[in-house]
Amino acid sequence: MKNLPSSFKRPWRKVLYEKQDYPDNYVDPNVFLKELKKNSTLEKVTLWEAHLGTNLFCQEFSVVVLFLLVYYYIVNNMVQPWHIFYGTTGIGFVGFVFYRFKIRDDSLKRTIGHDIRTILTFVVFGQLFSPVLHTLTDTISTDTIYTTTFLMMVIHLIFFDYGVSAAIVSRSLSLSAAIFASICLASRLSSANEAFILMTVSTQAFVLFPILRKEIGNSILLTICLILVESLLLVKTSLAASCLFFLALVVIEACPLLFVTCHKYRMNIHGPWDEAVITDTNVIR
Repeated sequence: MKNLPSSFKRPWRKVLYEKQDYPDNYVDPNVFLKELKKNSTLEKVTLWEAHLGTNLFCQEFSVVVLFLLVYYYIVNNMVQPWHIFYGTTGIGFVGFVFYRFKIRDDSLKRTIGHDIRTILTFVVFGQLFSPVLHTLTDTISTDTIYTTTFLMMVIHLIFFDYGVSAAIVSRSLSLSAAIFASICLASRLSSANEAFILMTVSTQAFVLFPILRKEIGNSILLTICLILVESLLLVKTSLAASCLFFLALVVIEACPLLFVTCHKYRMNIHGPWDEAVITDTNVIR
């Protein structure tokens, strides 16, 4: 066999048992990039799907704004508190009937009895403890109460369950923050009855409504109805509040458009350098 010229190099091979004329850390670029895959697991998202993804956040944001508007109307004597109580109770009853028809089963009578006892317990204890809630934060300034309420509502929106399995989701923390904010606002009202009514609205908005919304689903119509109601209520408050609300809605709706626009520039690469991932757990002994 003829000797190869000294300037000739055998092609690099991806083996360890053979001595080659290349450094140990050498990798042939052509071989290395041969198995390169770009965006193999990337899912394309349409603009409509992105809007549906932000719809639940928009709904919960609208619920928070609606609750704050109820407080504003009560504290400024713009409406009779009992009118709010009767109106929200009527809406809650309609939602309860819809929910019961949605989950109809053999234990309907038993669960209705349980729900009635729960409502009566809430009414009794709510009336008993309303004077305590009404005077709970008398020694704290109103500015501190409003700042605390704002922070608690932000925490509520951050940790709320929007149907995405993520480590940041905490239903208990989100609900606790909303209830704490409600208690802070209830302590600024002029009577115990007003505090009871506000806590009733808070329970319906932050405890019962999420349960009903799971049965309704991701409804765009529900979001539109909430925005229309809030728009009518904001008109009677201030122009600045109305502008801030609609500016927030514009930002919320612009995020899906920005996401879809930037999504096409995303680059996700895979290759032989990736860690091994076990997809079939049956092979594990």
